[in-house]
Amino acid sequence: MTVEVWGPSYRHFEVDLSELSDVYRSIPSDTSLGLTLDDGEGDCVIVTVEPDFSTVTALRDRTFYNLQLTDDHEEVEIMTAGEEIHWPKGCILPREMGTQVLLEAADRDVMWSNHTWVEQ
Repeated sequence: MTVEVWGPSYRHFEVDLSELSDVYRSIPSDTSLGLTLDDGEGDCVIVTVEPDFSTVTALRDRTFYNLQLTDDHEEVEIMTAGEEIHWPKGCILPREMGTQVLLEAADRDVMWSNHTWVEQ
């Protein structure tokens, strides 16, 4: 799994998925974190963790999907990794949820069946 940390300086490193909980606990809560499982492979899971929220995007069969909690499709501006982007309001998740879903991603079928996904 690839880990990117933004703030106060940029760091990039690789860890095993089994180390995710320790990595998450070691990062200050006001720091942006990017986590990518199976980067460069056919299917991957991308999680951003921000101080107040997280997002989860999955690449499956050459299509990107966002994990969705509600049907609110209104796009809002969010800051992720120091950049403003537009994101569907219903796809903005509680901060801890991103890492919880990533832990499920070892079994993609479980991850897909446990959540609602919408095509980007």
